[in-house]
Amino acid sequence: MKAVKRLLASALVLLMVGCGQSAESAPPAASTVTEGQEQRMEGLLTAWDGQRYYTKENVICDSADMTARPLKLSGTVQELLEGYPVTDGQFLYYSTASVWEEAQRRGQMWRSNLDGTEAELIWQGEPGTREMPLGASLNGWSDNILRLTVFRQQGAVWFFIGKEGWITSPQVFRCEDGQAAAQPVEYPEPLPVAEFAGEMDGQPVFRSFREESSVYWQLELATGAIRELAVFPGLVYSNLLIRDGMLYLQDTESGELSVVDLASGERRVLWSPEDPEKKLWLQYVWGDHAFLIYDKRPIRCYSLDLNDGSVTEVTLRGSRESDGGEFVVYARAPLGDCYVVVYRRGDRTSLAMNSLGEPMQWQDEPVKYALIEAEDYWNNVPEYRPFTWVDDG
Repeated sequence: MKAVKRLLASALVLLMVGCGQSAESAPPAASTVTEGQEQRMEGLLTAWDGQRYYTKENVICDSADMTARPLKLSGTVQELLEGYPVTDGQFLYYSTASVWEEAQRRGQMWRSNLDGTEAELIWQGEPGTREMPLGASLNGWSDNILRLTVFRQQGAVWFFIGKEGWITSPQVFRCEDGQAAAQPVEYPEPLPVAEFAGEMDGQPVFRSFREESSVYWQLELATGAIRELAVFPGLVYSNLLIRDGMLYLQDTESGELSVVDLASGERRVLWSPEDPEKKLWLQYVWGDHAFLIYDKRPIRCYSLDLNDGSVTEVTLRGSRESDGGEFVVYARAPLGDCYVVVYRRGDRTSLAMNSLGEPMQWQDEPVKYALIEAEDYWNNVPEYRPFTWVDDG
């Protein structure tokens, strides 16, 4: 698994909301279905589908029966997970890379059942090309993991292939329902060199660089048409992931946080630091709140109310069973009217064999998940409903 960018100045932030909010800022909406049809999400896919959350620790948290169980993805020992799963409510999509030497290394794209079974290889790169499906980090430090970037439209999923470690012109692939392999999409003109930046009206948004400026543009997947949305000084503002056509910009010098409606161009300031030495950096936005972090010791976390501009310190802390130490409780994913959180870390001794057949033993800290009401989370009320761990072996 590759580490994603950790610089706060270029953190990728995905605007998500807790369930029960207005349609304008909800997670990807499920398509209208009738009895007997499969219900599938539309637009940008996420690691949750309203009932389940697929964690960065490779665990399925299921709110239907409040269980947490390991996700056992199909594959071989020659492959490592590179882009953690996202779902359209019917299937999982994830990417891997072979662990062979560089000359033979290749990327793969998989589709599987929701429990990881019956995986199908729908795309595979050529050895040594360093081509991989694109991914993005969703919520800054709260869930700092590379999630596969997949869109669902017109009875198919669409994803992007780029060169590992480079910003290149993305190649678009499409895989229809029931199709065994994804096919490249040919557009009249090649796409500009760009990195994925988010979503607007169910279509992907990318960022390119032009004369030290950041240019945001929208791609119409079906036709390849490009619509320029906005241009900002590239060396002044951090790049924060777009959701529902709202772009969050933060001045890397002053720390001022703004939001831009890309459809209208309207821009407004959400927050400015009173003390220039105390800059708070945006991590994620869900519902009517933004989560901000002060990254100098001692680290502090804050909730910004987007309606009235008030800032409140977030004091929710989890505990480690090993030494009683505390850690920040992040809202990782919305399920119903709640967020999934890690509220405790336990100790466990694991046993395995090394390549020589010798026994190995090490300590790890399995995380313990819970649901917390969104209102309780933003008001620092530690009322958790734990998931029960189930391991079917």
